[in-house]
Order: sequence, then structure tokens, then C-alpha cells
Amino acid sequence: MFKGLKKSNSNALIGIDFGSSAIKAIALSKGKGTFQIDAVAEIAVEKGLIVDNSFEDIVKLTEVIKQLRKSFPASYQNVAIAVSGADVITKVIPMNVNLNDLELENQVEIEAENSIPFPLDEIFLDFEVISINANNPDLKDVLVSAARKETVLSQVDCIEDAGLRVKVVDIASHVLARSSELQISREDFDKGIAVVDIGATQMTLNILHQGKVIFSRAKNHGGAVCTQMIADRYGLKLDEAEKIKVEREWPLDCDIDVIEPFITMTVNHLRFDLRMFTNAPNNIGVAKLFLTGGCQLLPGLVTQIQEQLDLETEIANPFLGLEYKNPSDKSLLHQFSTKYMMALGLALRGEGNV
Repeated sequence: MFKGLKKSNSNALIGIDFGSSAIKAIALSKGKGTFQIDAVAEIAVEKGLIVDNSFEDIVKLTEVIKQLRKSFPASYQNVAIAVSGADVITKVIPMNVNLNDLELENQVEIEAENSIPFPLDEIFLDFEVISINANNPDLKDVLVSAARKETVLSQVDCIEDAGLRVKVVDIASHVLARSSELQISREDFDKGIAVVDIGATQMTLNILHQGKVIFSRAKNHGGAVCTQMIADRYGLKLDEAEKIKVEREWPLDCDIDVIEPFITMTVNHLRFDLRMFTNAPNNIGVAKLFLTGGCQLLPGLVTQIQEQLDLETEIANPFLGLEYKNPSDKSLLHQFSTKYMMALGLALRGEGNV
């Protein structure tokens, strides 16, 4: 967790995912041998309230959280949130293995001051020792994460004004990695696994290896592009085009004139990003790709990725092996698993969980 935020002794967490079109949340507990989903909620967000991960109206968003809170047991008071975008930076920095905890913390601050383009008094800084450096056993790789305080505190204010407490602040790419791990087999643990999240306004590629994010890349491409293409093609308002897209009630020629070009554009973006990874100095190949986010539900996307990129592709669904307090939540999450990947990964940060 980033330093400087309030702590609580309660183990129970609500994972809250602030999306540009909806806020989604999951509460989860640990059962016998697996996890149990205790509650799920989603509330649509008025357009313009969250733009490029920036909160434009804290008061309105606080009211959304108050409404969301009603779906969860009263015992759930603590929240985990994630930050992403240009105001968040992660770097792996090699450091001397002989540094004690205090020396390591001081060295991290020195390295951060030199390598992170934000003043230290404007960021929350955290770090985690990953492993011994592969090229030099006298060094250990340290993952350093920094986030602008303004970005973090806007979420914190929104949560706490709604009567809840922020206990954990995480990095979005690590959150998706955590939820994705639930469906990565032992045979694939030592292989490179691509997790592609296609949201409303952003597409993110994360490469996982042995439970760690070793490559991350994001770009401004997502479902909003498809919505705009539909609106332009048929002279519709954006809300009308979005309804058509979500409900799949598009005109007969929409598949050819809009959906296929959008999928081709998406696959080309993904091809370029994967090439960036494979051209990097590493010996790790990508064995499988998991798709997350609402946009992955477009018909033909999985097939196109598999055929054009020659890469085994699956719709991410880590919810299949979980238990459920409410049968309706099971039906919802099995149908719309990818929409809740971020909320799940955050809820997993509860003490005693992964």
C-alpha cells in the first residue's frame, strides 16, 4: 500500500474499480480451500465524471459510492482501489543485496528522485523486492511504484466521504495480474502470459511471468472508439450508438462497415505492442493471451487474434472456481467475468488472501 494512507485492522475488503463508464465492486471472503464472492455491484457513471482517470466531480461520484455501498454487508467498511494512467509510474531498479530495510528505503527515495519525473513531495512512493537480479547475484530487483498524490487522494476523498475507509491503494496492472493468476495453470506459470484489458477508453497489455508483471503498455483505444465509429457511420448520438453496441442491435451492414474495421484496428494495436515486448532483451515467449474488459465481448475478436497473431486466446474468467453467497452473483460473474477482473483483483488484497 502507498505510504501515508489510513490503516484498519479489519480483514474484509471491498474492491472498487473506477471505470469511465461504470463503477464496479466486489466483496470476497476466504472459504474452505477457495474464495467466496459475498457481494457484487455495478453503477453506471455519468459521462464526463471520470476522464482519463481524473475525477471531475467528487460530490457526484461520492453519491455513486454511497449508492454502491448499500449492496454490501455492513461489516465491509474497508476498500481497496487502484491507480493507473500517466500519473502512475513503476520501475524495476537493481540494488545492492546487502542493504538493510532502512538503507533500502533511503536508496529507493534517491533513485526515485533521479528517475521519476515528479517531485517527491507530490507523490506516494512504495517499493517491493522482487527477486535476485538475473544477471548479477550481488543485486536484487526492486519494484518501485509512484503515484501522484492528487490522483490517489481524489479516489480516497470520494470513498471516505461516502463513509468507507481506504485501506489499500494498488497499481492497476498488478491488480489484473493478481486476478488473472487464479486461472493460470501450473504448466503455464513459467511461461509468458499476455493479459489484454480493453476498456472504454484504454487498452492495456500486461505480460505476466511467474506471477509478476514484466512488461506493461497502454494506449488510448477502447470501446469508445467503436461507439464513435457507429455514431459517425449512422448519424447517431453517442448514447444511441452505445446502446446499439452494447445490446448488439446494430444494422445489418454494421458488422462489415464498423465492427470488423474496429477489430482489425484493435488487433493491429495489439500486434505492435506484442512486438515491442518480443524485441526487448528477454528470453520469454508469450504462450497464451487472456482478454478482459467489456470490449472483448465483440464477436470475432478472439478468432481474429488467434488467427492473425497465432496466439492461443481465451476470455478471462477467474470466477469459475469460486464459491458464491448469492446464486445471482454467480450467474452475473460467469456471464460478464471480464468486467469485474479489476474489482476481483482488488478484493483479493484482503489480509489472508493472495
